Amino acid sequence: MHSTEQRPLSPARLQALAEQIGQALGLDFQAEQLARLQAALWQADQGGYALPAEPAALSSAQLAELCPYLVVGETYFQRDPSTWQEIGQQLLLPLLEQRAQQGERRLRLWSAACCSGEEAYTLLFLLDELLGAALDDWQIELLGSDLNPAFIAQARAGRYGPYAFRQSSPAWREHYFVAEGPYWRVAPRWRSRIRFAVHNLTDAAPSPAPADFDLILCRNVLMYLTPAAIRTSLAQLQARLQPEGSLLLSAAEAGLAVNAGYSGQMLGLAYRIGAPSLAAQAVPMAPTAVVRPSTRRQTVAAPVSGTAQQPTALPAGLPTPADPLQRAQQLADQGRWREAEACCRQALQRDPCDGTAYWLLALVHDCSNRLEAALHDLHKLAYLEPDWPLPAYLEAQIQLRRKQLVQARRAQARCLQLLDRLEDSSLITHGDGLNAHQLRRLCQALETDTR
Repeated sequence: MHSTEQRPLSPARLQALAEQIGQALGLDFQAEQLARLQAALWQADQGGYALPAEPAALSSAQLAELCPYLVVGETYFQRDPSTWQEIGQQLLLPLLEQRAQQGERRLRLWSAACCSGEEAYTLLFLLDELLGAALDDWQIELLGSDLNPAFIAQARAGRYGPYAFRQSSPAWREHYFVAEGPYWRVAPRWRSRIRFAVHNLTDAAPSPAPADFDLILCRNVLMYLTPAAIRTSLAQLQARLQPEGSLLLSAAEAGLAVNAGYSGQMLGLAYRIGAPSLAAQAVPMAPTAVVRPSTRRQTVAAPVSGTAQQPTALPAGLPTPADPLQRAQQLADQGRWREAEACCRQALQRDPCDGTAYWLLALVHDCSNRLEAALHDLHKLAYLEPDWPLPAYLEAQIQLRRKQLVQARRAQARCLQLLDRLEDSSLITHGDGLNAHQLRRLCQALETDTR
């Protein structure tokens, strides 16, 4: 039955619903997101969802029924190939070698907020590529969870359309899936390898679940949560890691983690966080977000092979790239800021108008807390790349950290103005998969600080 309540809802009613959804589900529909909530409620109404008359609050059952209309379902297999390559080379390979030497062939992994399962299956198939025939000698416990029951049902079914494979090679798809008309289903030997569960990130891990995960992926979800839900989610996820385990967020969410009191490092297009500082655990989330976008250049590595390989030996060291910007990136990933800066300068000697070199240089200066130098680089970029919104966003953050609110307000306005020229789905150059809608949300989140 369709709701008899008139659309649009009154501002008071909409605000009350946003607050209840935020408290119950952790989803952030405050301020500028009220329009998105209104659109979601309209879609739910068209789907037969009956919104109770005001001022009644939603029951748990009603929230569960509404949930599929509220969450974002953008995902696909092998998303951000360079990140998967580095997860394999920098995290999983060393861990596999260490466990094999110890005679403990066991791994525990969790794809949190896995949506319809593409990320969880990608992780499983990456392990197959790394271990080859030896995979069956290992005890692999892989959990995939999501807030939306509909997503989990699809993940368990393992049936996907062609669009889910837009980053994958046909050989990879054919190796792990079987065709079913226009769809593809996970091959039988893989279907029982992952345990899927409905789970809210703000709750304790779904039972039964160990407290010693080796790797937890939670990418592209924190940006949709309330500040309180972000803190709680990160604390819950961190508590489920073994001491040397890794929690990976998307690069776009680095500032949310920093703002919640966590430090970390870039890993491809992901952000690997460590334990929160004791001081940060004692204070609420600060209003000033410090987002340092990835220092990685916007390049896409080739997808991993479509056939299982024999175990790869742990590399003794990364090769030294001939290109100075690639070398700068490698040095920046290691925290060797002065050497990374020298490589950026070398690139600028070759091409004084290289916007990528100035962007990487600005990030190097920002990460090493040389804020005046970073601002100088960003001002150069404003002339070289006047239509690029990301430098204006970083400038707004830096000005906030310098407590220069007037300058921060100007940079924020410039960023939003540039974003207004783009479609919501437009990918941001050097944004590590960030689209215009996501960057607009992050930029608008600075509004309280610039008033």
